[in-house]
Amino acid sequence: MDFSIWTAAGLLGVALYLVAYAALQFGLLRGSSVAYTVLNMLGAVFIMLSLVDAFNLSQMLISLSWIVLSIIGLTRMAWERSNTRFSEEERVFLSAHFASLPPHLARKFLRLGRWQTISPGTVLTRQGQAVHELVYVATGQARVSAHGGDIATLGPGALIGELTIMHGADATADVEITEEARVFTLPRAALIRELEADHDFSLAVSGALQIEAQRKIDLANRATASQGAARSIGAE
Repeated sequence: MDFSIWTAAGLLGVALYLVAYAALQFGLLRGSSVAYTVLNMLGAVFIMLSLVDAFNLSQMLISLSWIVLSIIGLTRMAWERSNTRFSEEERVFLSAHFASLPPHLARKFLRLGRWQTISPGTVLTRQGQAVHELVYVATGQARVSAHGGDIATLGPGALIGELTIMHGADATADVEITEEARVFTLPRAALIRELEADHDFSLAVSGALQIEAQRKIDLANRATASQGAARSIGAE
């Protein structure tokens, strides 16, 4: 068999198919991702080019169908991204804590939870008990207490559970609503289920949660350092 540009195109098409399938099997891509769809479409294009040298009707029909279906899938993904809309409270929430999420993944994230108004006295977390929800406080206030004493007050914009929600660790403090609050709650079970099912979603949300957790740790460290400096000055 003579090696020609058409043969090279066919081999490249096979390589693209194999790369896409291997990435899918190793969990590097998901079947509905843009990258997986594009790799398969390009593979089909190059396979079709190879048919110039050795035409095969069955292969042409398979490749053409693959290309058409890929274009339909990419068009659907583009439409979903361009038509994603958020309410004002959703925009405030996302910009404050999940600005790194692409719009279509942010919408998927929000669909997992719900907005609700809760009354004073509602306990969001109990010290020493597992955290079952990620909670964002849009309005209202909550009291944070540990070991029998109050340690902080949370107001609008507070995010509760980002340090423990991924691993299901126990809460380090009690958090109780003290003023009627509008909150967004996202069950841990639903979040973990979606993280396991969608690789792209998992990477984006895990990264956003890590950023938010690190931000809270940095704020706590700065507060501790400021208190230490104040005590030192007072002792002089």
